[in-house]
Order: sequence, then structure tokens, then C-alpha cells
Amino acid sequence: ADGAVVTISLLQLFETRDVSFNKDRSMIKKRIRDGEGYETPKDLAKAKMSVEAATDGSSTLAGFCAQTLEITVGNGEVCDALECAVCEMKKGERAIFTVTNPAAAAEEKLGLKDVKADKVVFTLELIEFEKSKDTWSMSEEEKVEFANSRKEVGSQLFKAGRLQMALGRYKKVADMFSYIDNFKEENNKVKAKVLKQACDANKAAVYLKLKDFTEAKNSCNAVLKEDTQNVKATYRRAQAELGLKNFSDCIRDCKKVVELDPPNKEARALLKQAQAGQKEEDKKAKGLFANMCKALGKGPIPEPGKSASLGNFSDDEEDAPMDVAEEKDVPMEDAAEEKQEEVAKEE
Repeated sequence: ADGAVVTISLLQLFETRDVSFNKDRSMIKKRIRDGEGYETPKDLAKAKMSVEAATDGSSTLAGFCAQTLEITVGNGEVCDALECAVCEMKKGERAIFTVTNPAAAAEEKLGLKDVKADKVVFTLELIEFEKSKDTWSMSEEEKVEFANSRKEVGSQLFKAGRLQMALGRYKKVADMFSYIDNFKEENNKVKAKVLKQACDANKAAVYLKLKDFTEAKNSCNAVLKEDTQNVKATYRRAQAELGLKNFSDCIRDCKKVVELDPPNKEARALLKQAQAGQKEEDKKAKGLFANMCKALGKGPIPEPGKSASLGNFSDDEEDAPMDVAEEKDVPMEDAAEEKQEEVAKEE
């Protein structure tokens, strides 16, 4: 035969995407049936969701019981994985969600209080949901009320250790009140400003728990930009500076907290940690500089056009941090005298 004819038909097309909180591929959505329209549930929407299956990728998880769950979105009434999933679905949509962080998929209502598998694969359908009011269409009073409820839910989630869920609630409030100059009622504007500052400070607390010290510092700066005397934001920025090993900045903030709130024991304890850290950094910097001074003038004279080596340093010496701001503490005169003595002996 001269050849063969192969007919290929595309039966289905699946969309897959990362829907995890941090976009770290810990939760992947695979849509297997499209839903209606474009709307997805938002915070405070009432949603009905069917959890049809929960497997480890092949076998049904022990204890699993299929359920239709009715929840208020964003309140933490179900596990993080399902909370995240429902916000990514349209009415009537069916999807498979693969969760590689089993703790996020532990849901007692489904018989999955303790998940032993390495991953959890949910098959879900969003049956229906009530569309909640968009924040842009709310009145000033409604926005303040909505923001206050989100802040309170965020605090409950934070206490429960559900940090990503709490962070999402705080971010929503801070973003909603990023611009309030168009508020007509001064009373509402004041309330909105207070809520934003509180949620920015609470964002910092979450980021500190997550060890994201840069974002924690940024959140504190957002508060201190409007309120330079805010004790809570100053203390949390000091914590972030310690995490970033910016010891001098941490010391500065700790001293300010003690000035604003003299009985603050936490700030005094943090100040001692920062001072100890700065002392250690100074010690490393002085040691490195002393070694550099001792190495000057040693070794063969390089040929014209070639740079001289500053000596043989160990890996530890090469990698040691050098803080230019601390050079004023380096005993340069002592090092120079030692060098002069060495030259005299050689002569």
C-alpha cells in the first residue's frame, strides 16, 4: 500500500490552571464541563456545591462521604481547598481539583478530618449561588458594614491558623479602601480609614507568621504613612526588620515603641535580640576587614596590566557580610600600625 489515512477527532478540550492562593501549583483546576455565564461567587455569596468524589488520584479516600454543601463564601465554613475552589467556578460547572497540600483538603463534613494521602483529588460541581452585591455598587454605609464583617471573619480565621484565608479577607478591605477621597460623609471616611489601617496591620501579622518579612514591612509602612505613632505597626515592622536582619532598623523601631509605650515588654525583648544580632554582625565585619588589611602587600607583584590578588581567603571569609554603614567602628588605626610593624620587620 502507498500509505495509510488516519482520522483524528478532538472529542474534548480541558482547561487546566493554577488556582492556589500563592500560585505555587498546590491546587490545580481541570474544568470538565463549562458553566453558565461569567459570574463566580464572591465573599458573602450563598453557594451550593456538590462534592462528588475525593480520591488520592486512583482510590477513594477512606471515610469520604459525598455531600452537597451549602456555604457562605469566604467565611471559612469549609476547608481552604473548597473555599478556593468555589470562588473559581461558574454556575453548573464541573471540575476536578488536585490538591497537593492534604491539610488544605481536610474537611470533616466529608469524612476527611484527617487525610493521610499525599494528594487529594476532588470532583466538584457548583450547583448554584446567589450573586452578592459588588463592592463598587454599595453605598458608603454598606461598604463600611461589609468591610467590618470581613475584618471580623479574618480575625477568626487568623486565630484558627488559617492564614491564607485570613489574609484574603484583610486584603479585600485594604484594597476596597485604597481610595476614599470620594466619600461624601466624613464619618464614613473616618471609619473606612480606621478599617484599612487595622487590616493593613493585620496583614503584617499574617505575613510575619508566613515568614514573608518584606511584605510584612510593606504592610506596616502603609499604616505608618498615615499614622506615624501607631505602636502596633511600628512593633510589627521591627519584627519584620529583625527577620530581614536589618538590625539597626529594628533597634530604631523598638526604641520608638518603648518611647510611645514604655511598659511594652515585647518591644524590650525584641530590642535585646536586635542588639545581639547587630553585635554579631559588627564582629564579623571587623574580622573580615582585619583579614583584608593583613593581606595587603602580600604575594607576588603582578605583571603590568594584571590585577593583584588580595590574598587567600577561606570560603567563610569571602561570604561574610560587609556592612559599609558599620565601617566607622572598625579599628583602622590599629590595623595600619600592625601593617607598619610587619613592613619594618621585613626590611
